[in-house]
Amino acid sequence: MTFDEILKTIRKELNITQEQLARELNVSFSTLNRWENNRNTPSKLARMRLVEYCTKKSISSDIISELERVQDTIKGTGVINYDDNNQ
Repeated sequence: MTFDEILKTIRKELNITQEQLARELNVSFSTLNRWENNRNTPSKLARMRLVEYCTKKSISSDIISELERVQDTIKGTGVINYDDNNQ
């Protein structure tokens, strides 16, 4: 599963919008939208926040494990990581 697929799965499992998830993760809607459309990857801090959020919301352990696995593969992708401060 890719990072964008994981985000979509998390939102479907929680039945929330991109806007709601962005607010929960303290990022802009456009940032989350870029992640979910595979146009950008989140910073390490944002990925850590997402894992913490999923744990608090009791997202299935399979999804959390997949998210942690994907975190390791994001390193070195050559994709520029933007955070909300650089927009």
